[in-house]
Amino acid sequence: MNRQVRFLIIAIGALASMAGCNRGRTTRIINTSEDHKQEIKFSGSVVFSRDSTSVAHISDKGYLFFDEDGKKLRAENDDKNHVVYSFDGDGFVNLLSAEQKTFLAHAVKVIIRERAKLNR
Repeated sequence: MNRQVRFLIIAIGALASMAGCNRGRTTRIINTSEDHKQEIKFSGSVVFSRDSTSVAHISDKGYLFFDEDGKKLRAENDDKNHVVYSFDGDGFVNLLSAEQKTFLAHAVKVIIRERAKLNR
């Protein structure tokens, strides 16, 4: 594959990933029913992984918040340009347990689906 085609593919992928969340705005989505509550908030540029199971990058001062029936996730950019996570209000970490990875993957898929509904 020649260099220009590779660059074009990478650029398109980056733009598609950045579409995961709105840059520079805060968006809030709330879904409730009798026995279920879900809240999603995000601000800045949030880029999801290619497989839509994690957060690849969050811009400086950006964040992602997800709460489903009281189980909470917050993702931010630390001062070293790495994504760090807080679960249920605990301190921020960058190494996740298997359970945390599963919840994160679930949250990312829900956020992508709910954001797509907004853009219809």
